[in-house]
Amino acid sequence: MKDIKKIFLEPSTPLQRQYEAIRAMVIDETSASVIANKYGYSVGSLYSRIRDLRTGKLVFFVDLKRGPKKRRTPEHIRQLALDYRRENLSASDIKIRLEQEGYNCSIRTIERILTDAQIPKLRRRPSSGRAKTIKNQTISERSQPLDFDTLEPFRYDCPVVGIFFFLPYIIESGIIDIVKQCALPESSAISSEQACLSMLLLKLIGNERLSHINDYDHEPELGVFAGLSLLPKRSFMAAYSCRTSEALLQNFQQQFIKHFQKKYPDFYKSNFINLDFHSIPHFGDQSQMEKVWCGARGKAMKGANTIFAQDTNSNVILYTRADILRKNEAKEVRHFAAYWRTIKGSVNETLVFDCKLTTYKILDELHNDDVKFITLRKRNITLLTATSRIADDKWHKVYLPIPKRIHKACLAYENTIVLKGCKTKLRQIIIKNNGRAEPTFIITNNHELPLKDVLIVYAKRWHIENKLAELVSFFNLNALSSPLMIRIHFDILWTVIADTLYHRLAQDLPRFERERADSLFRHFINMPGQVVYDGKEFVIKIRKRAHTPILLGVKCLQQSTKIPWLGNRPLRIEWTA
Repeated sequence: MKDIKKIFLEPSTPLQRQYEAIRAMVIDETSASVIANKYGYSVGSLYSRIRDLRTGKLVFFVDLKRGPKKRRTPEHIRQLALDYRRENLSASDIKIRLEQEGYNCSIRTIERILTDAQIPKLRRRPSSGRAKTIKNQTISERSQPLDFDTLEPFRYDCPVVGIFFFLPYIIESGIIDIVKQCALPESSAISSEQACLSMLLLKLIGNERLSHINDYDHEPELGVFAGLSLLPKRSFMAAYSCRTSEALLQNFQQQFIKHFQKKYPDFYKSNFINLDFHSIPHFGDQSQMEKVWCGARGKAMKGANTIFAQDTNSNVILYTRADILRKNEAKEVRHFAAYWRTIKGSVNETLVFDCKLTTYKILDELHNDDVKFITLRKRNITLLTATSRIADDKWHKVYLPIPKRIHKACLAYENTIVLKGCKTKLRQIIIKNNGRAEPTFIITNNHELPLKDVLIVYAKRWHIENKLAELVSFFNLNALSSPLMIRIHFDILWTVIADTLYHRLAQDLPRFERERADSLFRHFINMPGQVVYDGKEFVIKIRKRAHTPILLGVKCLQQSTKIPWLGNRPLRIEWTA
């Protein structure tokens, strides 16, 4: 009670102090001088406030305005919300529908509308029941093989209709027969051929990774490419490779490279093969990968250590392997030599690689196995000192006719050496005045190859660096979705197949034979159109573009092609105005 009295005896606000002063004068009839002294006013000020009170200028108590007793949401919006609930839509779904109609209404307001109408909440449904993901993305329907007995005619718009240009080349390559022969995994609904065609489609489009198929699994026209109603969901695509083994993948690679070598001999006829390692970075916290040097990041980090072999003339990839431990890196060149013997029966080509690929001891073993090589010798102070003492008249001027090379002329000195711990006499070529601060030391056991040709061959070793850059930029080689090496190897193999198909397409495009995959995709593949089925055949309708005249010269694109996985229905391309 003591605190409450203080509120009245010691007013805290000016309006309350005026009220108490005037009340004391009017009700208690206390003199103006006493009141003025008590509340800190002058006598004239008190009489002035009494006058304002009489005229209504001074108001002590204000009536508070109360809000509306009814909801402010318009009746037609309330009715729309109730109608959508009758369609078994949740409050969040109703909000989306109302926004599509142009009405901005919060989920809380919708819930109040439903409560006022005495409509109970829906039972909580899983994502599959709502056909939505956690991120509110629509879940696609289940992928099913096309049933041509019940398939109705259709006309679908396709954002990348040029991808169907590859179907004649896929049939020509025989890769589907190899998939069957190697018995790659399949599910109860999707065959191994349809699964692999779906993966190949994503690679040909240059998609970031297989798990990102949800960008395309709502497109029925892309499903037609693989003989499916829709492309498989990302859970299927991401888990498919888990059912493979290292032995299965090695056999698959051996079979399709051996077949391609016979089918496309021009891609595999060079006398030189480039080899190089490539580190694919991985950013997972719980990864069992070793730390390797990742040139793309400029630091050592966890990643997949892979090796690639490339034909120096066609730039086609001949071999790849992903599961390489650092302690076994030096032996990989011998593994490739053994692999290539299974493909061609012998290793007649000269292997070209840098000094970090293997050790001097392995070079000795390669020589004993009749494998020729060209590589670099590591520089040291003793070697540089000995080189500086070579007389000027011992150096020979060499001109390298390599386009776009800045330093085409250099000085070369040749001698024979035996490396430490080896018994093989190797040919050493020292190069200086080639634009580098220090001399370069090239060693080889190929004694028949002229000096100038040795320099040209090693200078073109950078073709494999350019190829790896292409695989990273277009085929997204560095985008790992798994720390499991078996899945990485599987993904790389399909990258190699897609890259080979781009090389095959380029051979039919005059003046584009040496073009990179990303340029071919931009000019010839990435174009909108329609996929039409009339019940008898498939028609790919494409509007004419700047590069259409070149495509019109491709023979296989100007005739119908029967597609085995599309019920042997013919597929033809129709160019529209």
